Amino acid sequence: MQAHLFQTKVFPMVIPPRKRSISRRNFLKTSASSIVVASLFELNLNKPNVSSSGKSVIIVGAGIAGLTAARDLMDAGYTVLVLEASNKIGGRIRTNRALGVPIEEGAGWIHGPDDNPIMKLADQMGQKTFVTKDSNFTVYDHRGQTVSNEMISKMGEEHYEMLNLISNGMTKDMPLSEALEHIAPKMSRDPVFKWMTSAYTEFDTGSPVNELSAMYFSQDDMFEGEDVVLVDGYDRLLEPLTHGIAILTRKPVRRIAYHDRAGVFVQTDREIFESDFVIVTAPLGVLKSEDIEFIPPLPETHRNAIERVGMGDVTKVAMKFDDLHWPENTQYFGLMTQTQGRWNYFLNHKPFIDANVLTALSFGNYSRMIETMDHDYMLEDAMKAVRVMFGADTPDPRHYIATRWSQDPFTKGAFSYAKVGCNPYDFNVLSEPVGKCLALAGEHTNFQYHGTVHGAHLSGKKAAKIAMKTMM
Repeated sequence: MQAHLFQTKVFPMVIPPRKRSISRRNFLKTSASSIVVASLFELNLNKPNVSSSGKSVIIVGAGIAGLTAARDLMDAGYTVLVLEASNKIGGRIRTNRALGVPIEEGAGWIHGPDDNPIMKLADQMGQKTFVTKDSNFTVYDHRGQTVSNEMISKMGEEHYEMLNLISNGMTKDMPLSEALEHIAPKMSRDPVFKWMTSAYTEFDTGSPVNELSAMYFSQDDMFEGEDVVLVDGYDRLLEPLTHGIAILTRKPVRRIAYHDRAGVFVQTDREIFESDFVIVTAPLGVLKSEDIEFIPPLPETHRNAIERVGMGDVTKVAMKFDDLHWPENTQYFGLMTQTQGRWNYFLNHKPFIDANVLTALSFGNYSRMIETMDHDYMLEDAMKAVRVMFGADTPDPRHYIATRWSQDPFTKGAFSYAKVGCNPYDFNVLSEPVGKCLALAGEHTNFQYHGTVHGAHLSGKKAAKIAMKTMM
């Protein structure tokens, strides 16, 4: 599809006074320099399902939240355009097939499949799933000696009870690490307990325990059932959401000007798109860095919430070997590395795909540090952990994939978490509409299910409903 291109003009960087009514002409006179104007309606002239009112919506971001909102709006008859900053759709659903099999760089599981809307979507598509049983594991200490499952199970119960006691008993917020040290100083220093705090809690939340809110780290909700993976790739779920929708990739949004009467103007590097409503699904990390300028600025409640909610990280190195060097049917391996968060959890892909693939995971502060290194260093570091478990003679993999979500300019992190000083309101207020023409969506706008694909999906549905109600 071709955008209708008007003549290029250079405009002075002058922001109009808030009291002045914005019009298309006023906006263009006071917008950024050297831009091309494009009309959303021109992009969709060949679309038969434009609403009778001619209402249009721009969606910033082609992750699951944005695509869900786009699907619902399109099905309701609205004109929709999705602008995606990167060169591919999916956001933090990113399936990589460079190893010859589907490897999930981002979202890897459907967490709690019972009544989960993502599981329902997978079932509708006939997606093949596999239950990754949490009870199917082997844990090694830092010397490579096996730790008995009985010890892990016993400490697991104590770990769960301690975290539950903290979560339900706090009257004043503090870092979870501080609360553990205060309530159970001896237990919190136990090597097995420390490993669980990282491999379970830091993995689950995406946060270092020294930044995690002791009051709210586990107050979110979950669906029931054991986690499942999508054998043929998580990205296959996106196919029905994208059918017939206008999506432009490599379109990083730089500025959004909005006004209840004049509508919305969304500026990329070279163009301005106009619509009646905009849904912004950019990840929290991008909002934190203020890479998108809002004119006028978002309300103070939204800005404060963006600052207070944390953006976490999880790092993966997926390694494909010529031969199998670990027990074939064991689902997970744990390693009690002495540095917290350092390659202490491993997913064995062999039970659900016919390939010798092992994914190493890092969390918390270590994740942030290791992602500043180059990929070869990350592999070398992960392989040191692998060789502790499976022997010093374990060869390097033939191929590997390493993730660096914190360094990606279009994500700047993996998913949100309850940081010390924030509360559920900070997540949920981000889903509240701004005036009559702007709403945010994404997993960070849904405290109940933050940090999950289904949370992002549900936020997209909510944003679409807000847009439709507002434009009625």
